[in-house]
Amino acid sequence: MKKIDRIMVDMSATLIHHGHTRLIKKASELGLVIVGLTTDKEILIHKGYSPEISYENRKEILEAISNVSEVVPVPWLIDDKTLDKYKIDFLVHGDDNSNLVSDKKLKSFKRTDNISSSNIRSNAMRSIAQKKNNKLMLTPGPAAVLYENLSSLQPLFGRGDEKYTNIYNEVSTWLKKISGQDEIITAQGSSTFAIELAAHSFIRGRVLLISTGYYSDRMEVLLSKECEIIKCNYEDLSIISGDFDWVLCAYTETSCAFKAEIEFIRDETDRLGAKLFLDATGSIGLESKHELADAMAFSSCKGLFGLVGACFIAHKNGLTEYETDNFYFNLETHRKKLVTGPYHAIASLYGVMSLHDELRDRVKKSKDFVLNKWQSLVKSKKNQPLLCTHLNGIIFPKDDSVVLYSPRSNLQGSIICHFGEIHSDQINLENRIDIEEI
Repeated sequence: MKKIDRIMVDMSATLIHHGHTRLIKKASELGLVIVGLTTDKEILIHKGYSPEISYENRKEILEAISNVSEVVPVPWLIDDKTLDKYKIDFLVHGDDNSNLVSDKKLKSFKRTDNISSSNIRSNAMRSIAQKKNNKLMLTPGPAAVLYENLSSLQPLFGRGDEKYTNIYNEVSTWLKKISGQDEIITAQGSSTFAIELAAHSFIRGRVLLISTGYYSDRMEVLLSKECEIIKCNYEDLSIISGDFDWVLCAYTETSCAFKAEIEFIRDETDRLGAKLFLDATGSIGLESKHELADAMAFSSCKGLFGLVGACFIAHKNGLTEYETDNFYFNLETHRKKLVTGPYHAIASLYGVMSLHDELRDRVKKSKDFVLNKWQSLVKSKKNQPLLCTHLNGIIFPKDDSVVLYSPRSNLQGSIICHFGEIHSDQINLENRIDIEEI
């Protein structure tokens, strides 16, 4: 009677999948299958984490597979001594084998494509993020938490951490490209802080503030007391005369879903002999031609699609920079990273950089859908920002997980922001809200 060979298949099987079962099935064609299962301790030592399923439970699952005759504990690397211990004739492994066994006792098979425990963990994180995003946010941000935000999070520090330095440099280079500016200065906080810090650092003299709504008008109280402020309505800009040092504008005015015509603003700024400062909070990453500004401020959690917590000042070289006696309220403090920075918000941006165009396209898809679906409620197709849409109607949620946007203005109607469904190519907006014309 022919001897039946004892075949060992070694695996960690921290998350058992079809790649494991296919390998076991192939091994069973050679003889009795003995699974060499890596212990919890060995996984912790060599992979750096405790397995999701304990050794005893992994063993129980594998023993339930009909092609498995036995499950035994093994170290991280199998050698000939391990094979002798369990009277193994051959070791079966994927084609990525690193075990220390003689070639005559090794049989390799090609790994199953596109499956591993790491893949499953990534997919699990995607599923968790997707499930969390069932809460539909019609707000300007942060309106969705993306897998790519979460996958980039890790322990980071601003000094002596090469990993963070590399991440920060790449994000900073990306932001310079998007903003068209020469320098990016990063701080913790909202864009409001960045606007006030930038204003006190660069803006003096005679200032023209272009009024489009709440966010443009608030800049008046964020300016230095040394500024002479003249305020004008957007539609009156072309009749303003005189010399100015700075013109201030909110590129996208979220409070009323209005987008300024940036080339027109730049031309008028030049006519007045001034420099241009933008509140780019609602426009950065969404609209074009930010390079027409001389300085601007924005945050991480809107059109950049990152987590909340980071704010940025971007500016052209050659601007006069005014010093202050304060420590935190001082551009040099943040430029030289003398305080804790928004490390995780920066990491979240690093995660979305490569798919930013795709996410922006999803925002546009949502925008176009709303403009077409409720076109009778849209007052004008002009000056429409990608960020949001003003509808002459009242929104009624169809479920408890819809969060409406309450603008900081006395605006009639409703504003829908278009970030809520960027985690998916599907638009379910019409299934989750009703709109009644006013």
